[in-house]
Amino acid sequence: MPDWIHPLLAAAFLVLSYRLVRTGGAGLRVAVFLMALLNAGTLWLLAATGPAWFVVAVALVSLVAAVHSLLAATRALAARIQRVDAEAFRDLVRQAASAPGPQVVGVCVMFSGALALTAFADDAHPEGRQFHLVPGTDCPFCLVEDQIREFLGPADPLLGAYRTHLAEGSSRHLLVKRRSEREPWTGRLRDRVYYRVPAPARRPPCAVHDPLLGRP
Repeated sequence: MPDWIHPLLAAAFLVLSYRLVRTGGAGLRVAVFLMALLNAGTLWLLAATGPAWFVVAVALVSLVAAVHSLLAATRALAARIQRVDAEAFRDLVRQAASAPGPQVVGVCVMFSGALALTAFADDAHPEGRQFHLVPGTDCPFCLVEDQIREFLGPADPLLGAYRTHLAEGSSRHLLVKRRSEREPWTGRLRDRVYYRVPAPARRPPCAVHDPLLGRP
C-alpha cells in the first residue's frame, strides 16, 4: 500500500465526519467538541506514523471542510427563518396556542433587537422553523411579556424573573410547552449566553422597559 493512502483515508474520514456531525442534528458546542476530538486524534496518529507533510495536508483539507460545513449550516439556518411583522407574529402565537399538543413555543429577543419565535411541533409546522420580527415600533420585551401573560397567566412569577434577567443585561429565552390541548401550559426561562439585551439604538423607546434597562 503506497504511503499517500494514509493521509488520503484520514482526510476522507474527517470530511465524512464533518458531514455526519452537521446533518446529525448535534448542537454547535457538541459539534465543535466532536470534530476537535476527531481532528486531534487523526492528526496525532498521522504525526506518529508518517512524515510531517501528512499532518499538514490533512490539516488543510480539514480546515476547508470545516469552513464548508459552517457555511452550509449557516445557509440551512437562514432557509428556516421567515421574517414577519408584528401582526403576523401575533397570529403565529395564536395558532400555536390553539394547536393540539404536543406543542412547544420559544420566544427570545436577540442582541440585534429582532424577536425570534420558534414554534409548532406538528407535521404541518415542523419544529425548528423560526420566525423573526425585525426591530420596529413595538417593544420586543413587551411582546415577550405578553406571551408570558397569555400562556401562563398575568401573575406568573416568570414575569418578574424575566425582568430581573433583563436588568442584568441577559435576554432569556422564554420556552412554553404542553403535552396536549387538555393540559395547561408550563414555562421556563432558558439561558442563552449569546442573547444579550440589544443596545438602545437597536430597540424602540418603551416606558416600561427603558427605566429597567437604564435608558434615560
